[in-house]
Amino acid sequence: MIEALFSIAGIAMLGWLLLILLPKWRFTRFLANTGVFHLYLALLYAVGIITVIAEGGLGFVNDFGSSEGVVRLLSDPDFALLVWLHVLCFDQVIGHYLYRDNMAHRYVPLPIQSVLLFLILMFGPFGFLIYLAIRAFRKSRKPR
Repeated sequence: MIEALFSIAGIAMLGWLLLILLPKWRFTRFLANTGVFHLYLALLYAVGIITVIAEGGLGFVNDFGSSEGVVRLLSDPDFALLVWLHVLCFDQVIGHYLYRDNMAHRYVPLPIQSVLLFLILMFGPFGFLIYLAIRAFRKSRKPR
């Protein structure tokens, strides 16, 4: 079941491609404003986590408190795929935040925005941190 959810999550890559390659396209802007791709991933995750809870209860939550417990959870292929859906969803949320924020304020040029979106897709928080640093620098240099 979780593997099937993981397989159909790949559709959300279309959202990344549009944000990165066609940021000014009207359809890209529409999709970014609706949040359809991260809502889609969140729905897949919800189906997955509800399935896990329905099948085994909430006992896995006890493993969150130790590194050994987390490793044990991630050694289960279904749980690892479910965690990956979780990561994909949040990376998509952060990517959409960057896209909407930068399209509104233009802290970075569009080619740099595309590079930063790719960094978020591949390295999540690292790409977001770079964007926040650039944005803070640009805001501090802006005349008031």
